[in-house]
Amino acid sequence: MISKFSLFVEIGRVVLINYGPLLNKTAIIIDVLDQNRVLVHGPTTGVERQIVNIKWITLTKLTIKVQRGARLASLMTAIKAADLDNKVAQLNLVKKITAASDKAALTDFARFKLRLAKSKVNKKVNNEVRKLVNEANRNSHKKMVAQKAKGHVKKTK
Repeated sequence: MISKFSLFVEIGRVVLINYGPLLNKTAIIIDVLDQNRVLVHGPTTGVERQIVNIKWITLTKLTIKVQRGARLASLMTAIKAADLDNKVAQLNLVKKITAASDKAALTDFARFKLRLAKSKVNKKVNNEVRKLVNEANRNSHKKMVAQKAKGHVKKTK
């Protein structure tokens, strides 16, 4: 039977903490305690080794090869060997979070400039779309006129 799930709570899985004081920090599952709690550690992101409820984390597609209950030294070597910091930075979820935090940090003037820039881009896009639609309508009209001239167009009610 094929499972509909592709991400599992497992030792070595990289997770994003989405609740509490460690909001938006990444960590690695070191041990699965029971069906509700896991032991996580994120030495490069400032997450101390602690027990976290599974409802507080988001699983990512990244895993690293570590032993159950791995100590700090072996965990750090596994993180460096997997080049985990760069891989985490490439995750779409992390990109969305950083973009949202950057947008929240904008000043009034920066928001104003962003709005003007978006407006300018939207006007260019709308003009190009309008040109393409008008071109298509002209070509369709020319084709219809040519078919009428030849007598190939059926009259409709």
